[in-house]
Amino acid sequence: MTPSKRYICQTYRHVERGKGVAKQLVLVQASAIECKSSAEAERRAQRMFDGGSYAGADAFMIEVDVELGDYSDPTFIVRLGDVPPLDL
Repeated sequence: MTPSKRYICQTYRHVERGKGVAKQLVLVQASAIECKSSAEAERRAQRMFDGGSYAGADAFMIEVDVELGDYSDPTFIVRLGDVPPLDL
């Protein structure tokens, strides 16, 4: 089967973890929404980030071969706000 392109909008929130002096604010994934196009993923990420409920948002594309269970590395369309670092 030929790989298909998937466009994703991924949001992130800050969550407090730990207690007392060990308490810290960490970044966690919130919601991931599949979109029909790169433009839709970018618009959705921008709207969700601008709404103020999320610390950050990514819009990206991945290629998926369902038959083999293969997923490509993400190709980012836009990264907004506080998002995880890219491991290069």
